[in-house]
Amino acid sequence: MALASSAALAEVPGFTIDYDRLFAREADAVQRPTPGTEYLELPGPVIVERRGARVRATDQSGWGPAGCALGRLVTAAAAVLSCPDLFSERQRDRVAGQLLRGVAFFAANTVPAMDQAQARRAMQAALARERSKLALSCAARDAAPLAFAAHIAEDPSLRRFGKIFETPRLPVTAPCH
Repeated sequence: MALASSAALAEVPGFTIDYDRLFAREADAVQRPTPGTEYLELPGPVIVERRGARVRATDQSGWGPAGCALGRLVTAAAAVLSCPDLFSERQRDRVAGQLLRGVAFFAANTVPAMDQAQARRAMQAALARERSKLALSCAARDAAPLAFAAHIAEDPSLRRFGKIFETPRLPVTAPCH
């Protein structure tokens, strides 16, 4: 489970959840099992626990946390953008389509919701940061990010991401394996 301050450390930069606003919005549903501890059970199901400034948010959907999936899609898309000639047009389109789906899901389900312009700016910034971080040499075809990007474009991955983004819920990042 991810422990973080109100801006979760494992989140994709630019894609954040305002946990203070979430707890204020859901004030009637907040449980306080012990002094200093707040607990929320949200649809999805997603469990959010806050102790002071520390937040632990866990996706229990069984398909995986949407925030984690978005991070993986940013990595795959950054690899494709860095080395487009190593991927077929179909692969490039599939990775881009999955990334756009993940961004739209996050934008609609985060707190506060993001409009299209905010989501596009966050996506572009996240892609630029990830491309810089990866610093791929396109000559190394077997590099893990390149292989991962090719894997994301395969039918089983498309179906899995389809399941992840099927049920609206808070797009947390834990557990991310």
